[in-house]
Amino acid sequence: MYDLTVFEQNGQLLTDSREVAVAVESRHADLLEKINGFILHLTDGDFRSLDYFVPNSYIDSKGEERPCFLCTKKGCDMIANKLQGKKGVQFTARYIEAFDKMKEFIEKGVQYSKQVSFKEQVECIGVVADILRVNDASKIMMIGKLYNSYDLPTEFLQNYEYNGSRELKSATDLLKRYDLGMSAKNLNILLIEHGYLEERCRRSTTTPGKEKKYKALTEKGLKYGENAVSPQNQREVQPMYYADSFKKLFNMVVSQEVA
Repeated sequence: MYDLTVFEQNGQLLTDSREVAVAVESRHADLLEKINGFILHLTDGDFRSLDYFVPNSYIDSKGEERPCFLCTKKGCDMIANKLQGKKGVQFTARYIEAFDKMKEFIEKGVQYSKQVSFKEQVECIGVVADILRVNDASKIMMIGKLYNSYDLPTEFLQNYEYNGSRELKSATDLLKRYDLGMSAKNLNILLIEHGYLEERCRRSTTTPGKEKKYKALTEKGLKYGENAVSPQNQREVQPMYYADSFKKLFNMVVSQEVA
């Protein structure tokens, strides 16, 4: 049985359309076509499509950006309603269990957080941020979410600009901008090999015993970018690179490989 992964983003519980496609035994491209049709009908009926499907994208194995959707529970309801027989019943059971488990996990976390003083929670954020080696913008975002959970004002938190005026972008964006002729996947292999990037693991919050992998800049790599908290999961980071020094980093790792 395939277990859907559900996560929280901006107060919504969501799952990825790629996982839904696997669960309903459909090609992802076919599911995207159906979802786009749903969105068209919702829009025509003056319904808010973002309550059902949130446009998103991912990087495929070739390092290319591809479209996908983040589906809410209501979106999964809509997909399930178009399925018949055994497949429809099993998918409905899977997504209901996955969403209910994540809701229960979040509620238990809120109950636990109320047993820990606010000061201790702020201090814990600082410790976690240091362990993850995230940038100041991510630390402020994490603190802001804590304040919001207590319905406290956040106007005093500065609107932090990433490292002053230095532009931060993903490797995929910068490889395309400078036409460097390499995929992000292959660049990541070189960056890991030469100590600028590392692969980390965390425990899955939905599937016991399962691990999720993500990449992060090492101390050496932090000279050329920053680790930002992933918008999909605060337990992960994603490497972002300084646009003004990216070509220098690229040329270094490529020349070392050639040598």
